[in-house]
Amino acid sequence: MAVKNNKNKNIIIVVIVCILLLAAGVGIGFKISSIKNKPSDLKDNDFNINDYIEVGDYKSMKVSIAVTRDDIDAEIDDLRDQNTTYVKLDGNVKNGDMIYADIVGYVDGLRADDTCTRDYVEIGSGDWLEGFEEALIGAKTGETKEFTIAIPMGTFGNKDIDGHNVQYKVKVEYICGDEIVPEYNDEFVQSISDYKTVKEYEKHLKKELLKENEEDKAEYAWEELLDICKVKQYPKDMMESAKDIVLQGYYGMSELYGFTKDEIFQSFGYDSEEDFINTDLDELARDTVKENLVAMALSELESISYTEEDYNAVVDEEYSYNTEEYASREDYEKKNEKELKDETLIQAVKKWLAENISFVTK
Repeated sequence: MAVKNNKNKNIIIVVIVCILLLAAGVGIGFKISSIKNKPSDLKDNDFNINDYIEVGDYKSMKVSIAVTRDDIDAEIDDLRDQNTTYVKLDGNVKNGDMIYADIVGYVDGLRADDTCTRDYVEIGSGDWLEGFEEALIGAKTGETKEFTIAIPMGTFGNKDIDGHNVQYKVKVEYICGDEIVPEYNDEFVQSISDYKTVKEYEKHLKKELLKENEEDKAEYAWEELLDICKVKQYPKDMMESAKDIVLQGYYGMSELYGFTKDEIFQSFGYDSEEDFINTDLDELARDTVKENLVAMALSELESISYTEEDYNAVVDEEYSYNTEEYASREDYEKKNEKELKDETLIQAVKKWLAENISFVTK
């Protein structure tokens, strides 16, 4: 939600967490040498990736992308949540209330569309901009409360709003009472779709979910491949590099959103940067290294490579998420070339898996 506190935005660091250790004998080993992307602490004549990673029997994998009953139920639960309403109460807003409000913001007297919405606001949750929820305490339902909020840089990603004062006009439509969760039946299905019955809707839903799974089948295969591969030892240089990459991801967010380093880690549930380093940094770095080792190994086994076009596509996509942190695309590429090449290789391996591994749809 555009005016919500950016501490609660869905900020994602792209690190796949795979911490399952396989029982002995699950995978089969391959001896591979002459890996081009070997870690820098290893010399040309002493790097054998078989010393670091045991590749499982990926050729026998049968990856399920079938839609389960649980998948369908999860979608239905989500739909019911999205269509949940509340008993409408009148009165004055107090701390702890959930309200429904019509929110309009202005910058220098002009309506700023990115600040405008109709949404639920839980007073005291801290989900919205600092001072926003507090300004609504005491407001009466049906009336409009006006107040001004200074917008931190990076909040909206809009230079005409970030760093400016926004004058808000917020009409409190009602205070939320008890939840009214819709019953899942034919009537509900008709209210949210063009289908007449639950049976018809679930048939449609299953078809759509399967389509999504098929589009994501490379990710399913990659996850299963990671599960059947076992790291024997983690190259020291790769581990140090991975730790630095993970930390830099958080540091970049702290700069983008105007937080201190400790504040950005606290927004993810840690007490401080030190707490994160002591608890989860090593594990996340190991996950990153494992991905790179697996990609290197399979690329050698199957002669998987990528084109300059593939690489540039990855650079373009990744840079689009980091435009505010770098002077130019060239600057971004120069400072992140190793990581970008690693990611491009992983993408090439995923593509190979999607085209060569067996998938089960039932």
